[in-house]
Amino acid sequence: MELSLALTYGALPVLLLGASVGISYAYDRLRGLYNSSERDRTSYLDVLESSNDAFFVIDFVDGRIHQANARAAALLGYSRGEFKGLTIFQLHPREYIGISAERIADAWERKGLVYEDIPLLTSIGEVIPVESSTRVISYQGRPAIILFARDIRERLALQREVERQQSLVMEQNRELLSSIRYAKRIQQAVLPEAERLQELFPESFILHRPRDIVSGDLYWFAQRDKRLLVAAADCTGHGVPGALLSLIGASLFEETVLQKGLVRPAAVLNELRNGMVQALNRQADEAATRDGMNVCLVSIDPDALLLEHAGAHGPLYVVRSGELIEVKGDRMPIGMHEGAQGPFTGARLQLQRGDRIYLFSDGLQDQFGGALGRKLKSSGLRQWLLETATLTMDEQHQAISDRFRLWKGTHEQVDDVLLIGLQV
Repeated sequence: MELSLALTYGALPVLLLGASVGISYAYDRLRGLYNSSERDRTSYLDVLESSNDAFFVIDFVDGRIHQANARAAALLGYSRGEFKGLTIFQLHPREYIGISAERIADAWERKGLVYEDIPLLTSIGEVIPVESSTRVISYQGRPAIILFARDIRERLALQREVERQQSLVMEQNRELLSSIRYAKRIQQAVLPEAERLQELFPESFILHRPRDIVSGDLYWFAQRDKRLLVAAADCTGHGVPGALLSLIGASLFEETVLQKGLVRPAAVLNELRNGMVQALNRQADEAATRDGMNVCLVSIDPDALLLEHAGAHGPLYVVRSGELIEVKGDRMPIGMHEGAQGPFTGARLQLQRGDRIYLFSDGLQDQFGGALGRKLKSSGLRQWLLETATLTMDEQHQAISDRFRLWKGTHEQVDDVLLIGLQV
């Protein structure tokens, strides 16, 4: 037993020596890690010292400012030494102190935060809007927050100017749209009401889809000397320029047919061309010589079932017993154009009861759509007319309107659309 006690007491110094060495090693390692961390923290703060943004190292517990860089001093008008006698709450306007404390607490909980709803206060009381961002660190063994503050006065001034300009543009757009809507009312007042066509042709429809608020496509109809005249016209352009031309076109139809009494389509188109050239040649620019309209015009004698047609780039379709007859027009517009300008020629067609007559602009044919995003073309329009020819006129109107909507899909409408259908 004495031997055991001797061995035990003899080994104790060795054990204590080993423990001491282990504790010393652990202490040196921890001290090395701490020194390394302090060096890294110091290096990190040295890097931040040259930041273009103001930055502050803030004690998390009491808000006292441990450190601030030169940019912070220049921004707020304090010396760097003066910051150490201040808290971050003294750098905020009085009404922001409560929310400032909340932001510091939130920053600690979330390990960082970005906000721009708390401005800074300069030494002379000037309020400076800033964008703030925070990071969580330890400073000299105490929990701390690094606060970055970026002066956003120029940004806010730019935003205000952009908003002012946007407001001005929106107001101008509202005024422009108001003017265009008023122009639409004028256009509708000048053109005949579409519903009145059924007084002349009980079985009829007008499919009219302006690309914009006002349209460059023009429909016109009237009765004169027992003749029923119907026209579909496509004026140069669309929107406001096209609509202005459509008003000229409508007034020329009124003057030529109702005042001068012309009812033969070719004679009407000749007179329309003279009137359009005279109206537009008052302008000396080259663009005016390209303005005008394409027209498909028919004159129908309901007693003799005789149709006369003349077209300025305006063909006519007649569907009879499941077949489509095309009556082509002259390759000349109503207006100035390059090349020979002979008189318009007319064509006659003996009608049969049940015949369907179609006048149209090129808006349907030129529309992109379908599965391949291609133009409908005249072949597609002819197919639509034949496939829906057994429906009533009202049903055909709806069917072609639906087909156009589905064909167009997500594509933009490229032009004004006009299709007039008449049944004898």
